[in-house]
Parts: sequence; structure tokens; C-alpha cells
Amino acid sequence: MNISKENIDSLNAVLKIELSAADYQERVATVLADYRKTADMPGFRKGKVPMGVVKKRYGIPVKVEEINKILSDSITKYIVDEKLDILGNPLPKEAEQIDWDKQEDFVFEYELGLAPIFEVKISKKNKLDFYKIKADDTMIDRYAEDIAKRYGKMSSPEKVEEKDLVYGTFQELDAEGLAVDGGISNQASVSLDFVKKKKLKNEFIGSEKGAVIVLDPKEAFENDTDTAAMLNIDKEAYADLKAQFSFTVDNISRMEPATLNTELFDKVYGEGVVKNEKEFRAKIATEAENMFVGESDRKFQNDAVDFLLEKTSFDLPEDFLKRWMQTVSEKPVTLDEIENDFEGYKKSLKWQIIENKIAKENNLSVAKEEALAEAKKLIAAQMAQYGQLSPEEELLEQYAQQVLTNKEEEKNIYDRVFASKMTTFFKEAFKMKEKEISYEDFIKLAQA
Repeated sequence: MNISKENIDSLNAVLKIELSAADYQERVATVLADYRKTADMPGFRKGKVPMGVVKKRYGIPVKVEEINKILSDSITKYIVDEKLDILGNPLPKEAEQIDWDKQEDFVFEYELGLAPIFEVKISKKNKLDFYKIKADDTMIDRYAEDIAKRYGKMSSPEKVEEKDLVYGTFQELDAEGLAVDGGISNQASVSLDFVKKKKLKNEFIGSEKGAVIVLDPKEAFENDTDTAAMLNIDKEAYADLKAQFSFTVDNISRMEPATLNTELFDKVYGEGVVKNEKEFRAKIATEAENMFVGESDRKFQNDAVDFLLEKTSFDLPEDFLKRWMQTVSEKPVTLDEIENDFEGYKKSLKWQIIENKIAKENNLSVAKEEALAEAKKLIAAQMAQYGQLSPEEELLEQYAQQVLTNKEEEKNIYDRVFASKMTTFFKEAFKMKEKEISYEDFIKLAQA
């Protein structure tokens, strides 16, 4: 067997493999001998089929299969041994018709798409903004209000106010405004936040227990699915519904927020940690800003990616890649269809090549121990989110190992750790210019 490579240009090459009978005959003979041992054909005892008969039936398929195995193994070995950096997979070139029955010597050719040679240039001369999200008074007020509600108490006032939850009975009415005998009737709660019409909301506000409000549910509420559930009918029946309903107020429920005092502060943060409202607001601000660090990091990394895509220039073997994409597509596609989506794919591939080069040159990789540690951290965080204590280390380790047996979960965790390492690398490689920004302005910036 002889393998040679001919460079067409810096991005394209042809791999030529020459096979003679000596390269595959022994393998074919071994496979056919094994077939003969187990062959079960009419007129012959099992294992006693003449080799000539076995060759006639299986000779060509075995020959083709073994040659394909040799080609696959040889191409892989050659690429590894020669340290070829290729894109996609080798594509077989169209060849003259092969006579598998009579031919003993073969020549196969494969197109190779070669990765470009380039440099990634990053220095402290390259400046990137890092947006530090600051919690403004509006955000702190909102968080403080949420905490006060969470630790508040329910009350049952006499009159409805705007934020109340109103319990009552829906009753279907006829054209005369009277209750329909056997009609739809159901007890449910109504949040005034979901009342669509301002006029109707004003009818609720100020009403007392026993008050009756007439409404058309389709005009009254925003969400059809929720409204159907309030009436206890399915969505199909609700779609055909054309009746008006009365709603009798049975009860009023109001969340009375906790007072912002040391009693609340001790419940939230532990005794003596926060002594007054000023410290409480400062604590909320710090927690909120810490929550946004991940978003700031993602924005910074995206900006670094955009910078490198713009500043790093190299060509790709585009014609080869388009043909390769056509061969690996799950569904049959034309080159014209691939052309339509190629720019997006090319940008993604370009970044993948740059990222791989950065990782290789800076030894950025994820060890199994790091992935395991990340899995444990995620599990503990998820349990804490549901108010559960983190399990003992041994049990946590078992949970994490189990998570990593799922290939998709494993990939997500490895990608997560690698992304974190890339962000750290960018922070060290670029000159960071920190800018404070409100969350609202940050969202606008990120969307833009």
C-alpha cells in the first residue's frame, strides 16, 4: 500500500491511496474462512460448505468491506501521523467504474479541506468594555418589596384593593341576566392583575363580600387558558362560549408585607447581620449585583468573540466545505440550499477554529475532576433553590457521577467549565475598561 498527499493550494489537498492484492487478500481469506465455519446452505452440512461456494456468494461483499476498513484505518492513521489539521472529513473523489470481481489493484483518491494557518493577536493594547451592572434604587425597592411580601402575612379585609386576590363564585347568566339552570358554575380566585379592562377592575376595587359583578369572561381576562380553568371548562368549550357571568365576592385575600425592621432583617439574614434599613438595602444591592456577574461575563465574552472574528483574517476551503456539508446532512440538500445558510455556518466555523487555536496555545482544557466539581456545585445550588440542604460529600459525589453518565449533560457541563476558562483568559489577555451600567440599560445594550 502506498499513501501520498498532493497539495492543491494552502487549503485543499488530495490524498491518494494505492492498494494491491497483497494488502487485503489475507484479511479477505480470514473472513471467508470464518464464514465457511458457520455457513448454513441447502445441500451442505453446516461448516462443510466448499470454499468455492462461499467465495462465490460472499467473496465480493467481503472484499469491498475489508478494503473499506483498510482505507478508513489508513486515512485516520496518516492524518494522525502527519499531524494534518483538517476540516470536516475526507471526501472520496469520483473514480472510474471499479470491477470488484476482476480488479486486484486499486487507486482511491480523497479530497481534504485543510485548516488555515494564522495567528491570534491579543494584547493589552486591545481594550474591551466590561459592564458592571449596578443595582439602582428602583431595583432595590422592587427586591425589598418582594422580600417584605415573602415574609408577610395574609389578611382578609372587608373591601377589595388593587393588589388583592378575590375569591368568589362564577355563575352563567341567560339573556335576561338570570342564572342558567344547570349552567356553568364554579368557585375560583381572581387576581386583579389579570383583569384586562380598567373599568371592570374599578368595579372590583372597593367591593365588599357579597358584592355581585357581571362580566363577559372573554373580555374581562387576559389569558384564555387561565379563564377556562377559572370556569372549570375545557378550552374547546371556552372557545364556543358566548354567555355573560355573575361573579359573587365570597372572600378577599391580601398579602400584608412585613415591616422593614430588625425582626425582618434577622429572619432574612440571621440575627444581628443587618441592623437597619440602610444596611438592608446595601445587602440587597450586593446580592443583586452578584447575580448579574454571569451576565456581565457573557457580554464580555461575546464582545471578545466579535473582536477576534473581526480582527483575525483567514480563508477557508469553502467549496470543499459546502460539498462536505451536503454529504453529512441528515436530509437531502442541494448546494444552492447550503449556499443560503453558508455565511452563518462559516462564521461559526471560523470562531471554532480560533477558539481551538487559543485553547491549544494556552493549554485551556477541562479535566474530569473539574467537570465533576462543577456538577457537584450545580446539584448543591439546585437543591438550595428548593430549600434543601446539600447532601454529604459522598452522596453528592454519587449524584454528580450519575449526572455525568448522561452524554448531553456531560457535554453541557464540560462546555460550561470551558466557557468559564475562556472568559478568565480574555480578562487576562485584553485590557478591561470597567463601566457601571443599570440593568435596564445593560439589557438594551445586549439586545442591540
